[in-house]
Amino acid sequence: MPDTQQIGKLLLIMGVLAWAPFLILVGMGEEPSIYPFLAVHLTGVIGGTRLRARRNDGKAKQRSRRQVIGRILILLGVLAWAPYLYQKDILGQPVEIGLFLTVHLTGVLTGIALLLSIPLLNYLQKSRQSALPKESISG
Repeated sequence: MPDTQQIGKLLLIMGVLAWAPFLILVGMGEEPSIYPFLAVHLTGVIGGTRLRARRNDGKAKQRSRRQVIGRILILLGVLAWAPYLYQKDILGQPVEIGLFLTVHLTGVLTGIALLLSIPLLNYLQKSRQSALPKESISG
């Protein structure tokens, strides 16, 4: 049976790649509805994130400051869509998507970079420690 981490990773990739056909259609001059692509995107990203967050041991770990800031940035990036959807769908006003997309991607990508920097720093510290010459005890 596949690992939940791998399934989560696959869902995340599929959720992000859901925008490829949308962008192709827009590039061809079409005006497709955003909602089917948004549904696939959110299903993949949220489902994948939840699966990857599961811990097999069930122990809650203390989050570092970097993890907290990264998660807050991702949340703020996602919440950037609230005023866009309110103006567009509830008020019925024409809204340019560029600013909201910029804020969304800035928050989400910066948050992801912070979260990914933690294992990267751990790896670099371990590789530096293993590269240090081992002192021999001679008597």
